Amino acid sequence: MWPEDFEIAYWSSVVAELRWQDDVAIRDQLTAIRWARNAGVEEAVDRALRGRLGDLLFQAGRFGESMVPLEVGSFGDEAPRRQAFAGISRLLPFRRQQSGPLLTEQPLLESPIPEFLCRAGDLQRPFAIDTGTSMTTLSRSFASELGVRGLRNGGAAVDSAGRAIDIQVGLLPRFAVGNIELGNIPVLVIEDGAMMLRDLHGGPDRVPRGVLGLDQLGAFRITVDPERDSVVLELPRGLPSHESVQCVRVDGRCLIPVVIEGSQLWFVFDTGASHSSLTAAGVDSLPLGRQAVPSFRRVRTVGGSLIAVREVRGLVLRISDARFRGVTLPVVPRGEGGSFPVHGVLGMDLLSRCRVTFDRGRARVLALQ
Repeated sequence: MWPEDFEIAYWSSVVAELRWQDDVAIRDQLTAIRWARNAGVEEAVDRALRGRLGDLLFQAGRFGESMVPLEVGSFGDEAPRRQAFAGISRLLPFRRQQSGPLLTEQPLLESPIPEFLCRAGDLQRPFAIDTGTSMTTLSRSFASELGVRGLRNGGAAVDSAGRAIDIQVGLLPRFAVGNIELGNIPVLVIEDGAMMLRDLHGGPDRVPRGVLGLDQLGAFRITVDPERDSVVLELPRGLPSHESVQCVRVDGRCLIPVVIEGSQLWFVFDTGASHSSLTAAGVDSLPLGRQAVPSFRRVRTVGGSLIAVREVRGLVLRISDARFRGVTLPVVPRGEGGSFPVHGVLGMDLLSRCRVTFDRGRARVLALQ
């Protein structure tokens, strides 16, 4: 039996969120709030705890329950985002809804990153599958075309490169993924130029105008199968631990364990990135003797491209059941720091050679023959 120490309950909630256990994270956060009140904590601490509860409820699709704690926790740097989420929650269903067959297989379009047709209202438009994005995101022009309404300023968000971008939060009406009706869903809206600079690791000149993020993808079991050129979405039911790896959710990103020559590193699992890469922290975490060497590989960065002055060559990587030999990874600058180490990005140059299944925070990666 725990002593009534709200910090114990809070950190238990944090660990549950890392492991994609939304209901447990919410339960323990509620316990932390109750114990904090019993301990007579300062008002600012109580508001911060309740604000995080609102974040967890919104993330879990419990929109109606999230409004009050989001409003209470709207202060400081978190105020614009939480106020926007609280406001848009009033236009959303009380809970995230799904209807229809709850199983669909959709053909992938010709694209370097997985992309397929979705429906918004009466319009069929392509959306990319982007496990590197926390929320479904649209460019401003695409949002206008699809009739996004209720736009609210959400302040700034930090993208995968560590740069701040202005966001708005809105409601995308009558959205469907294949044959599965999702109804009205929340979306982030960013400037067209910011959408064009999402992939920092190379990638095509044509970029998607809309991406499905973890908020929607995490509600399904999703399988991307390059052999069938299709994506399957179905009800989540979990993956056996002996057939999959546990991912962690940190700051809206999904991190997957990657073993490089005996050392376990954490890479952003990013189907929206065209190329895999290392961070500076990733280079430092490689086995002894592994060093980055000068290179003239060009990678796209903010405002265009630069010469990646270093890369690590001839690596052996293991990701779930897939093994890759002779891999060369460029060292790409990105935002460092945070609450969890990020050693690199796992992109489509490797994932396109695999059948990938993601279900409730676990991933199975099978190399194709």
